[in-house]
Amino acid sequence: MTLRGEVRNGVELGCLVLNTSDREYLLVHPPPELRPGVTTVVRGRIEPGMVTTCMQGTPLVVSEAHTA
Repeated sequence: MTLRGEVRNGVELGCLVLNTSDREYLLVHPPPELRPGVTTVVRGRIEPGMVTTCMQGTPLVVSEAHTA
C-alpha cells in the first residue's frame, strides 16, 4: 500500500503517526527522515492485528518512504 500524508507525534512518547486525508496510521519501523511536520509518501503493509504500545492509528509497517 502507498500512502501520502503528514507525519505527527503520536499520543504516546516515541510514536509517530501518518495523517492522511481520511485515516491515521501508526508508523512501524519508520526511517529517521520521518519526523513530525514532514509530508511524505510511504509504502508498506497494514497490520491491523499488530500489538503495539502506541494505542493510536492502524499499524503500517514501513518498507519505503520519500519526503515530499
